[in-house]
Amino acid sequence: ATKLNTIKTNIKAILDALKRKEIIRDVQVDDFKKGIFNRNFSAFPVAILTTPTIESRAETNVQNLRTYTFEILFLVNADEVTDVTQVEDLIENILNDFDNDVTLKGATSTGAADGGVEPSTSSPEAITSGGNNYIAFSVILRAKAIRDLTIT
Repeated sequence: ATKLNTIKTNIKAILDALKRKEIIRDVQVDDFKKGIFNRNFSAFPVAILTTPTIESRAETNVQNLRTYTFEILFLVNADEVTDVTQVEDLIENILNDFDNDVTLKGATSTGAADGGVEPSTSSPEAITSGGNNYIAFSVILRAKAIRDLTIT
């Protein structure tokens, strides 16, 4: 598996662990076949893991540093929110799990993001789609990995 595949698998494992802890209730991986709001969600809050953007820069003459930026979209059913601290606590709990896994080990023994991870969030927004009311925010992960070059 490539570092990208391992990083994405390990992010999914962390999201699955958040689901087991009942911090979130559904996890989906974006496959581009359906728009975000044309999906069936089993429960809320739901996490949707998207495909990353990739940047690469020379680190040394034999290594590049790749930054894989994943946006994880979270949707909360606005009708289930009773207090603003509910959303704030959700964001804090999600970030805590990513902060505590600095190389994105997920369920594996070694982390693929050997250059570290920078998690951040977007501001929560109210969104209405198809007669449903959501609160949406993103957790953005910048996973950094060293790639050894094979110079010929």
